[in-house]
Amino acid sequence: MKKAIAGIRQQALGNRGRRGGFFSVASCLLAIAFLFAGCGKKGGPRAPELATPEVIKDLRAEAGAGGVALTWSRPTRFIDGREIRDLAGFVIFRKELPANCLECPSPYRERSAVNVEDQEKFVKAKRFRFVDQELVPKTVYRYRVFSKLTDGSLSDPSNEAGITWRPE
Repeated sequence: MKKAIAGIRQQALGNRGRRGGFFSVASCLLAIAFLFAGCGKKGGPRAPELATPEVIKDLRAEAGAGGVALTWSRPTRFIDGREIRDLAGFVIFRKELPANCLECPSPYRERSAVNVEDQEKFVKAKRFRFVDQELVPKTVYRYRVFSKLTDGSLSDPSNEAGITWRPE
């Protein structure tokens, strides 16, 4: 009986012998281990609306000698409370209104983008500033800022900040 089992084993292994069978089994186990180790799952799924940054609530506009200075705080968390690690920048939108028609319909248009370049640094900027210099006298300007993530998605708009441009 033992000779029959040994003969069957030898036929199954062919010319590789016992050593070849061991390497085949070992390589299969190693491949399975790599498949499960590299699945890439880092947490449970979350709804896209929870993966947007908190809204900027402190946008301010101030007139200065060089133009309208916008300032705002950096959002640090997503809506679901997780820390933001992939903030790429901000997109600034502006609406122009003639001083004699403040209720006229006017769309917001993209004015500029401000990049965030401190993602990998330990100390990150807490406030951001942009100066709008392309202005027309006696025009009312209203601004909104959106946070932008590295995947290109935008947050909800900030509070609206407005000013009438009167050069000094």
